[in-house]
Amino acid sequence: MKRLLTGLAAASLFAVLWLAPTATPATGAPWGINWEPCGGRVECATFDVPLDYANPSGSTIELSLIRIPARDASQRIGVLMANPGGPGASAIEFTRIWANLLSNDIRNRFDIVAFDPRGVGESTPIVCHDRLQELIAFDPDPDNDAEWDEAKRISRLFAEDCAKEYGDILPHLGTKNVARDMDAIRAALGEEKLNYVGYSYGTSIGAVYADMFPGSIRAMVLDGGTDLSLGYEDTIRTQIIGFERAFQAYLDDCLANRCAIARDGDPRKVVDAIIAKAEESPLPSKGADRAAGPGEVQLGIISAMYSKFTWGALTTALEQARKGDGTGLVQLADIYLQREPDGEYPNLMEANAAVNYVDGECPKDPEAYRGLGDIVARDAPTFGRSASTSGLMCAYWPARADPLTAPKGAGAPPIVVIATTNDPATPYEWGKALSDQLESGTLVTYRGEGHTIYAQGSGCIDDLVDAYLLGLAVPAAGTICGNGPPPPEAGTASPTPPSTGEANGSDEVSTFWYWVFGLGFFGLAVAFFATGFVLHRRR
Repeated sequence: MKRLLTGLAAASLFAVLWLAPTATPATGAPWGINWEPCGGRVECATFDVPLDYANPSGSTIELSLIRIPARDASQRIGVLMANPGGPGASAIEFTRIWANLLSNDIRNRFDIVAFDPRGVGESTPIVCHDRLQELIAFDPDPDNDAEWDEAKRISRLFAEDCAKEYGDILPHLGTKNVARDMDAIRAALGEEKLNYVGYSYGTSIGAVYADMFPGSIRAMVLDGGTDLSLGYEDTIRTQIIGFERAFQAYLDDCLANRCAIARDGDPRKVVDAIIAKAEESPLPSKGADRAAGPGEVQLGIISAMYSKFTWGALTTALEQARKGDGTGLVQLADIYLQREPDGEYPNLMEANAAVNYVDGECPKDPEAYRGLGDIVARDAPTFGRSASTSGLMCAYWPARADPLTAPKGAGAPPIVVIATTNDPATPYEWGKALSDQLESGTLVTYRGEGHTIYAQGSGCIDDLVDAYLLGLAVPAAGTICGNGPPPPEAGTASPTPPSTGEANGSDEVSTFWYWVFGLGFFGLAVAFFATGFVLHRRR
């Protein structure tokens, strides 16, 4: 799984890519990328880049790429690259399906290109998850010294397993190197400028790229933005509050519509009782291969927060759990983590940790984490106490951090940032902050539920983004789509202006999109319990 190559051929292309904060774009690539058919119109390739851009003639790491050529070569604009988030999500698997959700105009005029970031999916993946099931199942809210010691033990052993197998690779898996890889691919494709759509953590890749290679951007859309300026505790706190906010919206909807768990009163009391019961003893699961412990219960709930469409599925699972059967919650957790029928997992967990713990610093004293849960629980009673174990593995992680900072993107063309008002994983405040930090950032607000929105059923958003990608028509400042909840009052959210409504869409996300992306490819809940609950660790 761990394939490192050496050679001098790459040095001429890559020697200029390691400089920061603004790197010289790669030019004059000595070779192209050799594409091969891999199903229908899809083409695949591999591409070697330096493991360490400061040593371009040293070891290299292999990236896997995918391309879907423009349907109308005579009208081709260029390359549109994409990343679904994570970190740890496979952009290759994402793009195979995502391309079919794009408009005909986009498909006709762009080559759709994506690559699995280094260490992820098919790009020299790091795989060290022999203890992954332990890590997922343990109680995210330790109530006593014994449970706390167990959380520390599992986190330490997982980090040690990764260090033993991949210690030479781990220091080089941060987002700055992913941005350098993306520019190397751009150059090898012979493109002067690229177009980019990043979701969730993919907005971090885009923002870092805008800082390092602002002159190599034609158009960039960042949907579900991250706030790279936040410190460690603030990042955890604001994201947990984002999930709590989405969960409260679910409970309010459940109560208003007298859903199954609200027929006898307050649905929150039902959920609290289920969590307490699972902490006391895992819930038997008649239709799953294991019981639902506290980790699976909370992960199952979190998974349904990514789209309003699955609130009904969550209600069914919770009603089932109230009657003593944890099957539905285990299934929600398994689908989210892409667990295979044989019990195997992809490398979401390892990749998420490896990127987060290079991109930002965190406390190295495990005891520094213990009291954080009580603090966060004041604003997030359902999930807040998990902050104590969230990111605990970082205390034991061997790779030195190379922290990211708030991006400026000086010299970049207009960059469109989309923020959803009740996004659980990347709170609205983060997207607004990212737009403000970027010198050329333009904020588009989507009033609705769920995590990210482009190509997910909002005609208003899709029309704005397509017009920007196709003709560089930048949305007007303060543009709003959707009829859902207004921006939250807390944090940096701006006052609520009148909504323009939807052009030809709804607040609902398609079933297809949710099951493909909301559960599988954004991978945020992996971080919730073990690798940090956050997209990044901050200083």
